Amino acid sequence: MSIFRPDGFLYRFISRFTSLVLLSLCWLVCCIPVVTIGAACTAMYSVCFKMIKDEDGHILRKFFAAFRRDFRQATLAWLILLPVGALILWVGYLYFFGMWDVSGAADFFAVVILILAAVYLVVMTYVFAVASRYENTAVQTIKNGLFIGLRYIGRTIILAAITLTVVFVCCWNYVTILFGVILAPGFLCYVHCSFIIRIFEKLECERSERAADEAVIQKCRAELNTDELKQ
Repeated sequence: MSIFRPDGFLYRFISRFTSLVLLSLCWLVCCIPVVTIGAACTAMYSVCFKMIKDEDGHILRKFFAAFRRDFRQATLAWLILLPVGALILWVGYLYFFGMWDVSGAADFFAVVILILAAVYLVVMTYVFAVASRYENTAVQTIKNGLFIGLRYIGRTIILAAITLTVVFVCCWNYVTILFGVILAPGFLCYVHCSFIIRIFEKLECERSERAADEAVIQKCRAELNTDELKQ
């Protein structure tokens, strides 16, 4: 039957499923030192982008190649974001659980914490995807992640909702936590990449058009200067 052929749906589904499970396990192992979480996330995004383009290949080889290639950029970005996220969680915990007496400024602090948490979530949604595709400084990578997240706020909200839903379901009990650890990272990253790849392609197309327009303008200027010299 065609369903069992190497190019059939069932074979491709099983192959993609096992690849994502393997990818999740690679990510989990590389996240254990904590400091390397950024590089692990970036490598996972890099592999998922290739999978979407049907460039699966050898998952382990591609993952660790991306891990080494983007290690510095991703790790620096993560080391900037980690203390910021920890501070937001700590302040939020102290406030919402009544351990911090803020007197009459309660509403103000609540709004500030929620805004910072929302901005942080926006950045985290895109920063490692950006690091996996573009080479830049850590600070600029974070800025680009924030810019993309705010520009495409509709898709950002969808991705954030999907992520929070998956995390909530995985934390339901010990069984879901186990399956979540094994399955969720790779599958969630794959879903993210299916949205983000379209954003990247659109931005790259816009940049190419701007570059072409600038080239035309420069050419026109050069021709005008040449004409003036001839006169």
